[in-house]
Amino acid sequence: MSYTVNVIEEKCVGCSICSRICPTGTLKINKETKKAYNSGVYCDNAWGCLYACPTKALEIVEVR
Repeated sequence: MSYTVNVIEEKCVGCSICSRICPTGTLKINKETKKAYNSGVYCDNAWGCLYACPTKALEIVEVR
């Protein structure tokens, strides 16, 4: 099984902590909405973003 991070957009405040801490660049900030999104780049499952998010806007999901 493989896992990645999903952004719960309603909870994201666009602080960019997740995108700055992500070692692979999986999480990016949308310039228009100012919200984080999963760019589709390989996630190495470090989960630093998950623990750093102040609003708990990230969740682990299985890649199918």
